[in-house]
Amino acid sequence: MIQLRSEKTNEQLQRFMARMNKMIVGQPRAIERITDSFSRLIAGVQDPERPLLTMLFLGPTGVGKTETVRCLAEAIFGNRRAFTRISCQEYSAHYNISKLLGSPPGYVGGEIRPLLAQDNLDRHHKKALENQSGMICEAGGKLGRLFPPDSERHLAIVLFDEIEKAHPKMWNLLLGILEDGHLVLGNNEDVDFTRAIVVLTTNVGSEAMGAHLTQSQIGFQSVVDAETLNRNLDEAARRAARKVFPHEFLNRFDDLITFQSLEEPHLFQILDNLIAQIHQRSLRCAEPFLLEVTPSAKRRLVEEGTDAKFGARPLKRVVERRLVTPISHYICSDQIRKGDLITIDVRDDGFVFLRETGVTNWDELDSLGPFPTAKWARTDLGVKDDGGEKKEIVERTKVAALAGALSGSGAPE
Repeated sequence: MIQLRSEKTNEQLQRFMARMNKMIVGQPRAIERITDSFSRLIAGVQDPERPLLTMLFLGPTGVGKTETVRCLAEAIFGNRRAFTRISCQEYSAHYNISKLLGSPPGYVGGEIRPLLAQDNLDRHHKKALENQSGMICEAGGKLGRLFPPDSERHLAIVLFDEIEKAHPKMWNLLLGILEDGHLVLGNNEDVDFTRAIVVLTTNVGSEAMGAHLTQSQIGFQSVVDAETLNRNLDEAARRAARKVFPHEFLNRFDDLITFQSLEEPHLFQILDNLIAQIHQRSLRCAEPFLLEVTPSAKRRLVEEGTDAKFGARPLKRVVERRLVTPISHYICSDQIRKGDLITIDVRDDGFVFLRETGVTNWDELDSLGPFPTAKWARTDLGVKDDGGEKKEIVERTKVAALAGALSGSGAPE
């Protein structure tokens, strides 16, 4: 007999975990638990009479619970928006639940397609097949073999966001979905959730976790080790959830995953991701330009955007207000032109934006080389054109000019 090795893992699963850890900052334990659950999905050993995965995400606001679902959708379908999101604060009144189920034939609203209709759940998988994007379309992948392109079964991701804000009748509705994997709409149409990943998020327990974290630390010296502290925080979140939700409701989930509070190093990593996203947007705008943010400016942004109670959301607002808004004004006033390098620094009176004129011709471009062959990555910031973005901008400009000249000259094909 051959002993199986626990250290040997699936390549697709390894890439999934690496990708999730790269995109979700400061939550390695949560990502590990999600990866374990995802392994059961791609192995095909889940209960066929229940949804593929059912997970409840616990933890403070702004730590990445909803963002995790977006990254999950991007990994599976190649699109961050490829999931059905139910914002539960819209269903605090019981009569609004009819928007999910639809009205019976002959009643007002009976002609409106309900949000939880089967075709609405399946559309993201179908779109991924059209675009050949995501893990679902990888040739030879285990996930693709479970849902082959010619199959009528489609994978779906459904998020019920901030479930504690919904009316208790919503919780009763979810009991049937989580246990039986089926839902009957107002027109008697049966919706199959046995091919769906169902995720619920809640901020219940965030205050208990914050109080426990404060009691566990004295100044800068932690009283307990990190593993014990995380275990205590997890237990505090679960106790708080049991006070709000019925036991039969919590008992329906495959896994209850607690997200931890973010620390300062995590905020710097999140800031780098936000700056990289702004840089991507700057390369796609009408006047593409490069962006560099100095370490001192990053420090000031983190200081202004740090709020333990609200996680990373204040940091994102600070970045939009301090960086994106001024840049927009400079573009509108023609102070930023195509190919420029904009360096953002900080001085006593606030942030300053410094401009280095971009290249306009090939001779000037050659003087900046040689350029590296590596392409600009998502997490890179493109400082001083070390990824060759200026060369790419000039290349696009030259091609566009050549195309315009040919179209106007009437040259033969």
